[in-house]
Amino acid sequence: MNVSSIFSGHGGLRRALAVGLAAVCAASSGEGGADAAARLLVIDPGTFVEMPAETPPMRASRGRGGRGGPRIELRLPGLDSVYRAGEPMTLYAEFFPAADGAAPDMATLGVRVRKGRRGKDITDVVRAYVDGTAIRVPAMDFSGHAGEFRFELDILDERGRMSGAEFRVTFRLDFRDSSRLDDEA
Repeated sequence: MNVSSIFSGHGGLRRALAVGLAAVCAASSGEGGADAAARLLVIDPGTFVEMPAETPPMRASRGRGGRGGPRIELRLPGLDSVYRAGEPMTLYAEFFPAADGAAPDMATLGVRVRKGRRGKDITDVVRAYVDGTAIRVPAMDFSGHAGEFRFELDILDERGRMSGAEFRVTFRLDFRDSSRLDDEA
């Protein structure tokens, strides 16, 4: 396979970069070459279905807990981050005991991603990326789709109290350079 065939077609370069990033992330975590490409989590908005309009969980904020349940700290991406469409996104969140010491129950973790009223529960796929009391997805690829995606995380503690967090990520086609636009309006 020559270099031009890798980059041909819609999003070819972006996919090649995403696979390369996934390989680097997986290699740095000690995984082998064949598993490295498998670590890329592809989210296809074309598979989203109409989701019920539920009361959204509280927004995540660094250092705050929610509703008496476990404390959720979003490490990556930042709240309301902006990326180039096709650029892979890293998801990293940690779950800490509630104020009274009740530990988070990782078996109750729920993860959903929405675009408008449509969305998908990706909990089963994300479970492979649970590391102790954290989620570490090294590269999520949205197949070059632009738009705003809303992520919802919820979890119970060992006493059955729920905490939730929500954050948005925008993927844009009209990107000026290769850096993230977190600070732009």
